[in-house]
Amino acid sequence: MPNTRIDRLAAALCAAAVCCAGPAFAQPFFSVANGGPSGLEGDLIFENNAGNPVPIGGGQGMGLGRVGDDIIGLAPVIVDTLRGTGRATSDFIICFSVDPFAMGVSRFRITQQNLFRQSQNNQQAGDAYLSTEALRRDVGVLPPPFSMGLDNNALAVNQSPHYPNDFALAPLADPGQMLPPGTMLDDIDATLNATLLTPPVVFFTLDADSPSHPFLPGPDSGATVFLDQDIQLPGSESVFATPNDLGLDFFDQIDGLIVFDDNLNGIFDGTDAVYFSLAPGSPTLLALGLRPGDVLAFENGNLSLFAPGLVFGLALDDNMNALDFVPLINGSAEDTINSMVSCPADFNEDTEIDTLDVLAFLNAWVAQDGSADFNGDGSINTLDVLEFLNAWVSGC
Repeated sequence: MPNTRIDRLAAALCAAAVCCAGPAFAQPFFSVANGGPSGLEGDLIFENNAGNPVPIGGGQGMGLGRVGDDIIGLAPVIVDTLRGTGRATSDFIICFSVDPFAMGVSRFRITQQNLFRQSQNNQQAGDAYLSTEALRRDVGVLPPPFSMGLDNNALAVNQSPHYPNDFALAPLADPGQMLPPGTMLDDIDATLNATLLTPPVVFFTLDADSPSHPFLPGPDSGATVFLDQDIQLPGSESVFATPNDLGLDFFDQIDGLIVFDDNLNGIFDGTDAVYFSLAPGSPTLLALGLRPGDVLAFENGNLSLFAPGLVFGLALDDNMNALDFVPLINGSAEDTINSMVSCPADFNEDTEIDTLDVLAFLNAWVAQDGSADFNGDGSINTLDVLEFLNAWVSGC
């Protein structure tokens, strides 16, 4: 199949002399699991448009559209022209999501909210998190100063519009607000960082039980990686990699997905690499003694553990069900997180949540400075004080 849109993407990148770095993850594209409280279909790709999840493609546009279809993994075309056309950036952190049963691990507290704190509040499944540890292709986890050395994560995108970066999903709740046990959550199944084409060119995996599997090319497996040149145009799907290409079992299920198609030819070859997580019960996890929060890699002809879930602040049985690539900024995971994650309670922006933030806010409030309109209603009054103090108590 011709790779017209990939060629156009490569040409645009070369002409602009840019790489996929920078704080572009604020409002990513995403898919959700079927059956969530928002009633969204699992075979569609959405974006947050003015506080509403709006489909930008998928369904029949990706050869899907049958009841029960569920997109599990999404990945953009990743290019870094600084290393030559098609060669993907080497150093990065990951953005990931988890299923409703994930707990996270209590570790050294960082300024931002994280998975462990969100799981205590019953909000974990509708969020996306950034790893505090940096990674490098062909290497794995990097030491400080690339990494933060915390084996932790920071909340990047919340399900609710009450957070600066959000998916516009249910339930409507601030990070840090405890929801009653059993509260239904929209479950993020896949995220897709910003791309230069709309609709984007994507790689994707499909739940093994999706009824549209037999109508797509390639093996009818949850470990088949597809390429779609246009997510709004049916018939533009092709196979990028089969389970056998990736050293996987036919009955494996790829849950999270990062694809490095280095030569941009839409075929898994050469120096191409695929990083992924596998769903619980996948035979390869059992055979290798690995966990559903681990990130695996197939590159240079070998399948290996790239990074264990523990370095991302996951508990042993936590399932990483979405995976995305975020290039390092200034060679630092900390700088990357700080450029992408807003912390409203850090009012003086010194990366600490303390009484200095309260004093800074009250000074702005007394001066009727616009920054003191904390709830964004256009007025500066006691409601802003209450909103700020709630955020300050909750942290980030």
